[in-house]
Parts: sequence; C-alpha cells; structure tokens
Amino acid sequence: MKKNKGMKKKHEEHIDETWLIPYADMLTLLLALFIVLFAMSQVDSSKFRELKRALESAFSGGVGIISSDSNIPEQDDNSPNPLDPDPLNEFLLEDERLQQYKKMLDEYFQEQGLEKSVTNSITEKGLQVSIQEMALFDSGKAILHPEALDVITNISVILGDMDNYVEISGHTDNLPISTSEFPSNWELSVARSLNVMKYMLTNQKLNPARFSVVGYGEYRPIRSNETEEGRAANRRVELLILRMFMKPPPTDG
Repeated sequence: MKKNKGMKKKHEEHIDETWLIPYADMLTLLLALFIVLFAMSQVDSSKFRELKRALESAFSGGVGIISSDSNIPEQDDNSPNPLDPDPLNEFLLEDERLQQYKKMLDEYFQEQGLEKSVTNSITEKGLQVSIQEMALFDSGKAILHPEALDVITNISVILGDMDNYVEISGHTDNLPISTSEFPSNWELSVARSLNVMKYMLTNQKLNPARFSVVGYGEYRPIRSNETEEGRAANRRVELLILRMFMKPPPTDG
C-alpha cells in the first residue's frame, strides 16, 4: 500500500513537456524562413558564418539549426554588393533627371510655337520625343526643312550632356508610296529617321555609338488611319532617349 502511494507521488511530480511541441514548431518555421531568405539572395560567406554562430548561440546553448558541415557558398566576385546603389532609387533618380530634360524640351517647343506638332512624354523605356511630319519634311520626302534643322540642332544641344542610348524611329501612315526613291513606306521611314540622326550627330558632343535608327513604315500607328487627322499624327519621327539600364539589342558583326 505504501509502495502504491510512492508511485503515485512520483507520477504527479513528472515534468510537463508539452511546451516542446510549439517550441519545435517555432524552430521549424524559423528554419523555413531562413531557407527562403537564403535562396532569394546572394550570400556573403562571412556574414553567413556570423548568422550561423548567432543562431547556434540562441538555440539550445550552441546546438545549431545549421549543421557544421553545411555548404557555405563562396562570394562570387560578380555577385551584387549589398552596398551597391538601390536599383529602385537609381530608377527614381534617373526619372527625375529625364523629367528635367523633358521640361527643357517642353519650354523650347513652346517658345518656337511647336507644341502642337511635337509631344514629349516619359515612358517605361525613357524620354520619348515625337515630332510630326509637318515640322520636319514635305509630304513623301525625306529631306529636312530648313526650319527643321534649327529644331534638330536645339534638341541635340539639350541632349548633348546625356550618356543615354538614343533610338530614332521613322513612321508613316498607311497610304502606299511607290517612287524611284522610295518603293514603299519602309524606305521612306528609314530614310527620314536616318537623316534626323545624321543631322543630330553634327553636334560633336553626341556619341555616334549610342545612336541607332529604325523604320517602322505604317506598322506602328498611334491613331486611326481612317481620317486625315489620324494619318497626319501617324506620320512622325520619334526620338527615344533610353533609360541608362536599357540598351539596344546587339547587332551582328
């Protein structure tokens, strides 16, 4: 009888270990979180070891979650440095810079009374300057107006301090053209963009290696070709000053 009472007392004094279950769950969640963060980032090996030691010290007096034989990736010389500028911050700074250039162009075109034939806008790709045909060429021609030379010159002066790549594209309406000089709208659009680029590059501050031309013919309309007003809007040359992180595709050769 006394023996049974002793066993009962010993059983009642048994330590409650149910707290280990949520504790283990917490450790599992921490491990899962660490693995996700590890997979999403370039890891600096020295910081990895410091984190490992900190975790080992925090849990169970040195019994670490990460085993001592874990493979610690070596820092790649080409991997991003955490001290490098924040890409988002760089994007915002460049956006502010493009806005300043846009403001200068807007003011110039207003002074020249060209605000109806020239539009400037900030796009995802960069600063786009769209100049309608009437401000540059005669219908069906690719020779710049004498007045257009001043416009192109002033644009090149404003952009002279920029290191961005610049893409100049020619566009037409869908009315067919067939002359000895321009068998189709393709040739006309290319010739127009090329002539604009050539004249811009008379400014010695501009780097020719950063310029490219393309002709889209009638295939990139911004308005309907069903009306004369729409066709006039589609006949244009666009200058796209690309953001610094955007480069034109490499060419063969």
